[in-house]
Amino acid sequence: MSWTIVWQSWVFIVGIFFVLPLVGSALISVITTRTNQHLMRAFGLNAPLIFGWLGVMVHEISHAVVALLFGHHVDKIQLLQNPFKDGNENRMGYVSHAWSPNNKYQQAGNFFIGIAPIFGIAAASWGVTKLVWPQLLLSYHTGESVMTNTAWWQVAVWAYLILNLSLALNLSGADWQNTKSGVIWYLIFLTIVGVITGLTIADAFMIWETVGRPVAYFFGGLLGGSFVLYLLTALIGRR
Repeated sequence: MSWTIVWQSWVFIVGIFFVLPLVGSALISVITTRTNQHLMRAFGLNAPLIFGWLGVMVHEISHAVVALLFGHHVDKIQLLQNPFKDGNENRMGYVSHAWSPNNKYQQAGNFFIGIAPIFGIAAASWGVTKLVWPQLLLSYHTGESVMTNTAWWQVAVWAYLILNLSLALNLSGADWQNTKSGVIWYLIFLTIVGVITGLTIADAFMIWETVGRPVAYFFGGLLGGSFVLYLLTALIGRR
């Protein structure tokens, strides 16, 4: 048994399944918040609601679905509301859920519930692309142009829906508080997984090659896309 492999496995497991999602989600959230600010400067305070209504609903549905997966009781779901109406506390939507503090599975689930919209919106964006502009996905494998058999309206609808979804990638203070409450038990779980993995493999770098690289590509792609929207809206906001 090599303790070096066990240590390296722990580092890879925690880095891939904790640090990458946390840092990636934080960066994407910050950039998306700035993007919404640019739109509000250009089109008024209602811009995030006008341009991001679908994304807000997917954002809240993502919270609710993951909450249910971790055994939480979902009390109420508000998919979309006017954030400026009295009593709405500047929230465009919310999910109210409860869990048992004695249930470690439910408590660890808070980590995923908080950042769930990152994955839910990514999945929705893939679904929209598959439905509206499938050539964009197929071109990588076929080598054909993304514009092959593509009408202009498909590109326009796709661009609007992707923008709409992307504007809801920012996580609220409540989302981060929820994530924070699940950190300890999630890290304990990852530590157990890391140690067991280190005891059963011969090379810890296998972890990076098999799961680490795809996770890094996932967050890198979302981060890159978010930054492009940030730049575009920054230009619009200055006009």
